[in-house]
Amino acid sequence: MSMSSQSYLKARASVMSGQLIDEDEFESLLHAPLPQLEGQFGLEGISDRGLSPAELNRTIERGLINQLMNELSILLRPLNGAARDSLIYWSRKFELYNLKALIRGKLNNLPYDLIRESLHILPSLISLPHEALLRTENVPELLRQLERTPYEAIARQARQVYEEKNESFSLDATIDLRYHAGLLKHAQSCDPEDQVPLLKLIGSLIDRQNLPWLLRYRLNYQLSPTETYYLMIPSGRHIHSELLKQLVIMQGMPQILEALPAPLDSRLADSDTIMAVELAMTEDLNHQARRCLQFSPSAVTRSLAYMMLREMDLRRVFAIIQGRVLTLDERLIRQAADLDREVTGV
Repeated sequence: MSMSSQSYLKARASVMSGQLIDEDEFESLLHAPLPQLEGQFGLEGISDRGLSPAELNRTIERGLINQLMNELSILLRPLNGAARDSLIYWSRKFELYNLKALIRGKLNNLPYDLIRESLHILPSLISLPHEALLRTENVPELLRQLERTPYEAIARQARQVYEEKNESFSLDATIDLRYHAGLLKHAQSCDPEDQVPLLKLIGSLIDRQNLPWLLRYRLNYQLSPTETYYLMIPSGRHIHSELLKQLVIMQGMPQILEALPAPLDSRLADSDTIMAVELAMTEDLNHQARRCLQFSPSAVTRSLAYMMLREMDLRRVFAIIQGRVLTLDERLIRQAADLDREVTGV
């Protein structure tokens, strides 16, 4: 990337960072008039439509994704090559929601129109051929068709797992694993000055994914150490492959958390549930992303950090909107939107 493009992108990410929401603003949003809150985030009138909880979830999620994709398109303008491909690949996670919805629909023999209604309409840059996939007879055929798209690597591995195990749990986990492996691969293709900071940021994302799921697989689902290890994503920032091999053979959460390296061991010392671990790991990712956004010499890393932070913010915002529309108890809304988190300095 040219120096002028680097400078432009850093400036653009810096300007857009003004849209990120601090904890005081989240408190204000919780008590803002509902019409004002809906309008601020492109969901005008959602509380007046009489939507079912399922319809409300879909509408809110679509609003979140549309807003993120619009902002991503701004950051993509000066980019080309591997840096551009890396940001685009990150956004493919939203189309994977559609893939999982298609697979669930096929597995449960849902009507064509019902599956179609659950899909998000995304930019052509990352969109799957929904109509062609809807017309497939079964999951293996759907995944074979997907092998002719940019999602080829994910589809091939997912089809192999489905044909071996014929169940949705391993299929979902494989899709997530292959997505994160692809994210690492794209970062490794970037220019040397972008590679190191990108891989550190993505490594923090992978740690946030791996640790809660390792705990669930071993403690809740009672999977074997071998099964659990092969569902983990390699190359985390602090939790690397060799450490994963040690963690999966441990018997309880205290033992697993005590075996973590600094700084995770101290940050998770007070976590006594898997949900608490997940929230603490999300806070750690938030902290790492804010540091990247403010200090990274790599413009594409700053851009990815912004998109990660913006997604985390919007998920909390839409949890507030959802709770307000459904007139849930404020305590439940605060819990869903993680409004009582401790603020960590950059």
